[in-house]
Amino acid sequence: MIVGVEDHLAVADLAIKAYEQAYEPKKLVLLPGGHFDAYVEEFDQACEPACEWFTAHLLPKNLRQSE
Repeated sequence: MIVGVEDHLAVADLAIKAYEQAYEPKKLVLLPGGHFDAYVEEFDQACEPACEWFTAHLLPKNLRQSE
């Protein structure tokens, strides 16, 4: 889960509580900005963990490079 700590649309405190209640596999990435900053100012910090998650959990196993 990628959360902007200054997010006022998807309030960060509620997002973090939801993360704490979620089952594994999970990973929390906190960004310093707001709701849209993951797509603009903080894109470089958000992109890598998002790509890693999608690759690990959505890409078929026979197409993963690490396996």
